[in-house]
Amino acid sequence: GISISGFLDTSYTWSSNHPGKSFKHNISGRVFDKDNNKIEFNDFNLSLEKPEKDWGVGFKLVGDFGRTAELLKESTLWGSKLRHESSMELREAFLTYTVPVGAGLQIKGGKFVTLMGTEVIPAPGSPNPNISRSFLFNFAIPFTHTGVLLSYPVTSMLTLMGGPVTGWDDPHDNNRSPSFHGGFTFTPVEAFSLTTSIMDGPEQRHRSGRSRFTISNVATIKATSALTLFLEYTYGDEEKVTASLRNATWQGVAGIASYDWTDRFTTALRGEIFKDSDGARTTLAHDVRLSELTLTGSYKFTAKLLGRVEVRQDWSDRKFFAKGNGSSTDQSQTTLALQAIYTF
Repeated sequence: GISISGFLDTSYTWSSNHPGKSFKHNISGRVFDKDNNKIEFNDFNLSLEKPEKDWGVGFKLVGDFGRTAELLKESTLWGSKLRHESSMELREAFLTYTVPVGAGLQIKGGKFVTLMGTEVIPAPGSPNPNISRSFLFNFAIPFTHTGVLLSYPVTSMLTLMGGPVTGWDDPHDNNRSPSFHGGFTFTPVEAFSLTTSIMDGPEQRHRSGRSRFTISNVATIKATSALTLFLEYTYGDEEKVTASLRNATWQGVAGIASYDWTDRFTTALRGEIFKDSDGARTTLAHDVRLSELTLTGSYKFTAKLLGRVEVRQDWSDRKFFAKGNGSSTDQSQTTLALQAIYTF
């Protein structure tokens, strides 16, 4: 049958920089937790999923209702048309079919979340042990794609993925030239896996000759029954993307250590460095290097109710972070956050 699941998510984030009205009270460098000093109803997430075994064709629908939906719209290239509509967004909507060839060639078509990066769009679970998202997630990679993705298990340890997509966070191709999204997952032992994924193709509107390339490498290590490590290196470049039509590059490294102290209590420490040469991803007119250190504590009050508290310190080699009113910026900011998630 059709399985129904989802979650409710609410949070509060405070910044030591107190970004004012001129910055729309937005915390710099953030996407899903950018609203300062405000209790947010982030998400009512609803997922409907049907496995292939009953009909031969499977499907998945995932919808977001709330602030997360609004922020997802802003990140897409069609967001300017929908920003004043109700707070609803379709995160995923795809069909799956497995061709009975060899070990089974799965075809997925529709809208789906990216293969890239360690973290994912806000959702409970081990890839997201922190409340906030990393700079790599916010700036270095896309969130979703629309297209076709093929997946084939070459061996029990190696799976290949790939297919054409419309691009970065855009359900409509903006230059009549599709991009390629794909990669592989290698799991030689149960305690270690490596996922390498790429995006390659033009992403600028009406500019099919200017390519953007991104590669993301994520290693997941189950060091002990209680300790899980996530290590990521992501690199990207794009042709003639700056105001002066220069080529741009960006890259960064990140690591997360998540430790289960008990069945109920978990802490997660994340650190990263992100270098945006030429400011193409952070929309600045110059190079910038961002770094952060984040500590998050999570407690399961029940099997379905999760509470979190987080402290995060951000740094920049230039004045990057909004501060106060006017146009003041600073080279650092500290944020505190609380979150409650109820799953069903």
